[in-house]
Amino acid sequence: MKLIPLHCSRRKIMEKEKKQRSDSQNKSIHKGCTQIAELLIESGVPLRVVLKNLDTRPTMESIKDIFREIAKAKYPGLKSTAELTTDQVNPVWDDLVEAISLSSGVHIPFPSRENTDEYLSNYNYQ
Repeated sequence: MKLIPLHCSRRKIMEKEKKQRSDSQNKSIHKGCTQIAELLIESGVPLRVVLKNLDTRPTMESIKDIFREIAKAKYPGLKSTAELTTDQVNPVWDDLVEAISLSSGVHIPFPSRENTDEYLSNYNYQ
């Protein structure tokens, strides 16, 4: 266990280094999330009801998750957005933007060479 000195006023305070969550905790998170999702589905409670009561900051990952879920609903059997055909991308994007626009007034056209050539050429995704 590594001790990290913290300076506070005139005295040193030693704090234990925090450990990353355990494998058991990770499995519990996944199990709990699965149980919550199943319960919400069984109860007929849409995710938007839950999200409405949370103050969370949107991230690329959270928006991509919504995009993925729209794609899966629109194209049954789809496991990944990598499986979308070129003809399927825009309809999914349109549904995403419509849902976001209805709730927030935000409208973003699909990023394309015409409107974001420099951005696309410099964008590195993981």
